[in-house]
Amino acid sequence: MLKFWLYILVLLVICVLGLSIGSANEALVSFDFLIVKTEMSLAMVLVVGVVFGIIIGLYISSIFCLKVWFKARSSHAQVKKLKKQEQKLQAKLEEAQG
Repeated sequence: MLKFWLYILVLLVICVLGLSIGSANEALVSFDFLIVKTEMSLAMVLVVGVVFGIIIGLYISSIFCLKVWFKARSSHAQVKKLKKQEQKLQAKLEEAQG
């Protein structure tokens, strides 16, 4: 959990640095979205880029996390099944010996 908060802190520091650098530069840049072309300040372009980067990163990491979660869940079910089989075999072995 500490690792998570460390990542969040580093991300916030990077965002603040990016915004401070961008706000120092008041130049207008022409920014072309997929549909609309507009002129924005450099700081706003940085904010849009960081937000989209975070959203895409969260989406990709959630896909990988879900994949691992489903794998772990199926593995847990297999372990339960194998434990039941082991108990049955143990019971049969005790019957045969006793």
